[in-house]
Amino acid sequence: TIPNSVTSIGSSAFSGCSGLTTLNFNAINCGDFSSSYHPFYNCPIATINIGDSVQRIPAYFAYDLESLTSVIIGNSVTSIGNSAFSGCSGLTTLNFNAINCGDFSSSYHPFYNCPIATINIGDSVQRIPAYFAYNLESLTSVTIPNSVTYIGEKAFYNCSGLTSVTIPNSVTSIGWDAFWDCAGLTTLNFNAINCGDFSSSYHPFYNCPIATINIGDSVQRIPAYFAYNLESLTSVTIPNSVTSIGWDAFRDCASLTSVTIPNSVTSIGDSAFKDCIGLTSVTIGNSVTSIGNSAFSGCNNLRDVTSLAVTPPTLGTTVFSVAGILKVLCGSLSAYRYSAWLDYFTIMEEICDNMTITVTSANESMGTVSGSGEYAFGTVATITATPNEGYRFVSWNDGNTDNPRTITVTGNATYIATFEEGEEVTRYTITVLSANESMGTVSGGGEYEVGTEITITATPNEGYHFVTWNDGNTDNPRTITVTEDATYIATFEEGVGIESRDMLSELTFYPNPTSGIITFNRMDINKVEVLDAMGRTATVYENSHIIDVSKLTKGYYTMRITTAEGVAVRKVVRN
Repeated sequence: TIPNSVTSIGSSAFSGCSGLTTLNFNAINCGDFSSSYHPFYNCPIATINIGDSVQRIPAYFAYDLESLTSVIIGNSVTSIGNSAFSGCSGLTTLNFNAINCGDFSSSYHPFYNCPIATINIGDSVQRIPAYFAYNLESLTSVTIPNSVTYIGEKAFYNCSGLTSVTIPNSVTSIGWDAFWDCAGLTTLNFNAINCGDFSSSYHPFYNCPIATINIGDSVQRIPAYFAYNLESLTSVTIPNSVTSIGWDAFRDCASLTSVTIPNSVTSIGDSAFKDCIGLTSVTIGNSVTSIGNSAFSGCNNLRDVTSLAVTPPTLGTTVFSVAGILKVLCGSLSAYRYSAWLDYFTIMEEICDNMTITVTSANESMGTVSGSGEYAFGTVATITATPNEGYRFVSWNDGNTDNPRTITVTGNATYIATFEEGEEVTRYTITVLSANESMGTVSGGGEYEVGTEITITATPNEGYHFVTWNDGNTDNPRTITVTEDATYIATFEEGVGIESRDMLSELTFYPNPTSGIITFNRMDINKVEVLDAMGRTATVYENSHIIDVSKLTKGYYTMRITTAEGVAVRKVVRN
C-alpha cells in the first residue's frame, strides 16, 4: 500500500517482487515513474486499487505490467499521465469513473497497445476526454451513460471493433473526428436532444460504414452535417419529435434511396439532402413551411415527391435538379400549380383515392393487432399490437418498435407485428420543459422503461439562474426514477445561479487568485461545484479539501461548497 503522503518512488523500488500481485495506490500527488527503471518492473501485479482521493495517475504508472487484467479509474482522477498503462497486454476491461478527466494524448496514450475490449463508463461521468479510446482496435463494447455532455476530439478514433454506438440524450457536443475510421461501425443510435452542429471538415463519423441510423423519439433537431458524406447509409427513420433538419444534414448520402420527412418537421435546411444520388422518393410532412436552397439539388434520380402540406412550402433556390412527379393532397393541386413548385414539376397529381393499410400478427397465439382499414391519402393512422398474456411485442416488419405507432398514409402498405415470450416492458414519457426559453434550456426528456433512473438538467442562459422545478424540487442536475408519465418544468430568474446565503462564514481557502491548486481550511468538504460566469457547472470535486482547477480557462468562477453543516459560496479567480 502506497499511502497518501508519498510524492516520489525511486527507480526499481519493488522490481522483481515475484509474489507481489496487489498494489493499493493512494498517493495524491506522486511524481511520474520511469519506463526504463519502473518501480514495479517484473512484478506479477494483477490488481491495482487506486485510492478515492487520487487526482493524478503518474506517467508510466503501470507501464508494461502484463499481468494486469482490469483497472478502475475513480471519480477523483482529473489527469492520467503519458503511457500510464501502456503495454499492459492482459488489460481487457477498463472501468472509467473520472467525472471530469483531462484530455489524453495520441503520442503517449495512457492505454497504448492494450487489448481493451470493454470500457464501462460511470454514470456520473460528464466528459469523455479527447483521444479517450484512441486507436484501441480491440474495443468491441462501450456504453456512454446519460450523464455525458461532451465527447472529445478523436475519442474513439480507429476503434475498428466497434459495430454500434449509442449517443445518449445528454450529449450536447461531439468533438472533431470523434469516431473517425471506425471501420466496423455500421449502426448509430442517436438520442442527443440538443446536440450542436457537426463539421464537414472534421466529421465525427468520417469514413465509418454506417448503414443504419436510429434517431431517438425525443430528438427535436437534426444537427448540420449530421450524416454528411456517409455513403453507406441506406436507412434512416426521422421520428415525429424532430422539428428541423439542419443544413447539409444528409448531403452526399449516396446509398439513401427513400426518405420520409415526418409531420412534426417545419423546416428543411440548405443542402440537407444535396447530391444523394441514390434517392428516388421523398415524402414531405404536412407541417413543412420552408425548404432551403439546394435541399435536394444533385439528387438526379429523384422522380417521386409527395408533399402532404396543404399550403405549398416556400422554396429556396435550385431546390430540385430534375423534373419528376409531384403528388399532393386532394384539393391542394391548384395551390401548387400557382407556386414556385411548378418550376420543378411539370407533372402534378392530386391523390383522392383511399389507401389500404393492412395490419397483421406474425403469430396470433402470441398477440393481436388493430388499425387495418381504408384511409384517405395523407391521413395519419394509428396501428397497435396487443400481446397476449405471457408475451410481449418486439417490432413491426420494417424494424420499427413504436407501439402504438402512428403512420402517414401515402400508399397501400402492410405492417406485421412480431411477438415473443416474456412480460411486456412498460415505458413512460418524461417531458422536460423550460418555463421561459429566453432564460434557459432543459434536457433529459424522452421515453424510458419503468424503473429507469435518468438525469434531467436545467441550463440557464447568460444572466439567469435556475430556481426550481414545478414540483418544488431544486436539484440541478436532478436524478429521477421513472414510474409514470411525468412533466418537469424548469423555472429561471435573473441573477447569478447559486445560493445567496452563506451558511459557513468561517470557511476560507487559499490562494486566490490561483493558477491551479486550491486548499480549504476544513477537511470535511463533501463536494465543490465550480460554476462559470454564466452559472453553468464547469467541474465538480467530491470528498477533497484540495482541488485542482488548472484545467479551467482563465476567468472568474463561483464555488458552491457543501459540508455536513451546510453550503457556502465563494468567488475565485483562475489566473
